[in-house]
Amino acid sequence: MTERFMTRAAVFTVVYNSKGEILLQQRGPHSYLAGHWDFPSGHLEAGEDMRVTAVRELQEETGLVASAETLTLRHVDHYYIEVDYLNFVFELRSFDGEPAIMEPEKCSAIGWFKPDQLPEQCVNVVRAYQAAGLGAAESVTYSVTDRAAYEHLMGEPLQAGGLPPAAGA
Repeated sequence: MTERFMTRAAVFTVVYNSKGEILLQQRGPHSYLAGHWDFPSGHLEAGEDMRVTAVRELQEETGLVASAETLTLRHVDHYYIEVDYLNFVFELRSFDGEPAIMEPEKCSAIGWFKPDQLPEQCVNVVRAYQAAGLGAAESVTYSVTDRAAYEHLMGEPLQAGGLPPAAGA
């Protein structure tokens, strides 16, 4: 019997406010890619629907409350540099509350940004979503398949130590 390929899955939520701005969080000083800006996000848990993961992580990280039914899948991204990942990016335009830093150990800042004025240092999923046209189509696939493609997308070398280790590794 051959072993099946296993990968990790993460969900990201692109939250738009009434002005069309995008909510981003800055990764804390002890996080992977410290100082880079990211969408609210998290890892899919066993048996959990991706949309449920997205609204759970959104509330845990920002305090915003949303319904899973209001999410729209806008982007799917697969990369395998040192760790395989499938990333699912959802768009959200309807939510309750005001964003706040709920996990200060992981997040050092939070803010709204115009789509054409995103911070210089963003994580690869933000850059891939941006390169795909910021949700211009119903769903877009953009694959970053190797170190060179990742570095081109990010505009910087892959950080020493590469990607974070897999859970349980």
